[in-house]
Amino acid sequence: MHFVTADSKEIKEQWDLLVLQNNASVFSESVYLDATSENWLILYADGEMSGMACPYVVKAGVTILVTPFFNRFMEWIGEPVPEADIIKTLKTRFQVADLQVGKGFKPGQRVYQRLNPGMLKLNQQAKRSVSKAKEFQVVQEITIPAMMNLLQTELADRIHGINAQTLGILEKLVKRYEDLRLEQFSLYHESTWLGGIWMLETDSTVLYLKGTTTEEAKKQGGMYKLMITAIDYTHANGKTFDFGGSNAESVRRFNLNFGAEDVVYSHLSWNHAPFWWRTLKMLRDKWTKK
Repeated sequence: MHFVTADSKEIKEQWDLLVLQNNASVFSESVYLDATSENWLILYADGEMSGMACPYVVKAGVTILVTPFFNRFMEWIGEPVPEADIIKTLKTRFQVADLQVGKGFKPGQRVYQRLNPGMLKLNQQAKRSVSKAKEFQVVQEITIPAMMNLLQTELADRIHGINAQTLGILEKLVKRYEDLRLEQFSLYHESTWLGGIWMLETDSTVLYLKGTTTEEAKKQGGMYKLMITAIDYTHANGKTFDFGGSNAESVRRFNLNFGAEDVVYSHLSWNHAPFWWRTLKMLRDKWTKK
């Protein structure tokens, strides 16, 4: 196996062809990686008929294999390779790893939720919320500036990981896909815009990216109205709805209210950095948890 730096149009096109041929997730596409990652490499098997994208950051001279914000996991794509061989090779390049991994790796301790066509089944809470939201209207449109302003107002600094920096990554991501496969459903009451949700559509899946409504619209079932509209749209096109996933139990329960199923994925972690680096990281982590 060997690494290739994703630093040219030709290399990215070759990689995207492998992603497409194997029906891999949108998280592995070069457009998605360019938007969410500081840097990324490709780990190829010999012959370059299979491989995995490797996003990374460099901190104080230490190269760290990471899962970027708004990217659920990386996956081995193409012909299978023993997991032990992949991990051994990764460790030759990355001193530290904090990477979520999916297809091609053994099940781990993380979950996301999806809903296949014909499996929609609202529980009582979802039915009540959808009923409360009947006065709302949903429009399919793209309004990136309005969405970014509302996300900043409603979510920034209230939800872990959502802040000015990560919202900047999200804005870059949706702008990269605006003319490709970005979909948005907006919530209105009469002529007043109340929020919306963003999704990315592939040949087989519609992936929920992020969304929100005003606080009052949430109380009236606005997010349920948006999600049920998105699910109906997805299933009408014979595709699977991917809720994006969260290890926050409250988000998981919300997704399960629609009849979604859990899908398990894994997490790779090691730290072979110098002792001084590990000590500084431990102190920083301890401080940030205060």
